[in-house]
Amino acid sequence: MSDQKPLRQRIREAGGFYRWFNSRLIRYAGPAQVGPYGEQAPPPCDRCGRPKDEHIAGEDGALRCPEPRASDA
Repeated sequence: MSDQKPLRQRIREAGGFYRWFNSRLIRYAGPAQVGPYGEQAPPPCDRCGRPKDEHIAGEDGALRCPEPRASDA
């Protein structure tokens, strides 16, 4: 016979059903996958091609393209 504890007791010892289930899920599926948000640059503007964080926010909330750089001309 198995010396394994009953499921109910193992769930209690793990700290509840959610923690027990989460630990089993991570064991089979692995840790959560993180999106490509850390090192990629934000998408460029459709009109001028420069990053959107260089744009100027207008009073209505719309973004205005910045003045062209000397190197862009």
